[in-house]
Amino acid sequence: MSFFDTPEVPTDETLDRAYGSRPELREILTREQRAKLDLKTADAARLPKFTLNGLWSEQGLTPASAIPVYIYQGSIDVPLFTGGRIQAERAKADLAIRQLRQQEQDLRNRIALEVKTALAQLQSARTEVDVANLGVDLAKQEVEQARDRFQAGVANNIEVITAQDELARASDNQIAALYRYNQSRADLAHSVGQMEAMYAR
Repeated sequence: MSFFDTPEVPTDETLDRAYGSRPELREILTREQRAKLDLKTADAARLPKFTLNGLWSEQGLTPASAIPVYIYQGSIDVPLFTGGRIQAERAKADLAIRQLRQQEQDLRNRIALEVKTALAQLQSARTEVDVANLGVDLAKQEVEQARDRFQAGVANNIEVITAQDELARASDNQIAALYRYNQSRADLAHSVGQMEAMYAR
């Protein structure tokens, strides 16, 4: 069995990557930017608007008798009785921004908890794999020594069978530890939002 060890990564760097990669956080940030634009739009509704239109053409019965005709038109709109509507739109946009900021903070806290938990589980699983590998090595040595004693006539085959049973148990523990380690890698990749990049091997 080959064991692909995940390199150690600092918690702060992993959190930064998670904040930049998690799609639900990016979605909240996008909604927050849209709410800020709504607030700016409501503020801009208080300003007067000036529009200028124009038309130019030629009119006549024949091309030789055509004369140029033009119209220029300008208008200015000053909002006088829209203060209540504008204030309501500003309040609505401001409330949306506050709610989204609270959701963003809650989501950041949840992501930080998931990432730190995944890192702690990964470290624990890595240690468990090391212990399981050591157990397999010791069980192999015990089998070899039991066989040597049996061939030398010092012990019976019960010791060999017992040592082989211990080796089988150690191998089972190693497989279970590798499974838990790879599950921890997958959990870390999911918490960071980079499942394919971190778990493609």
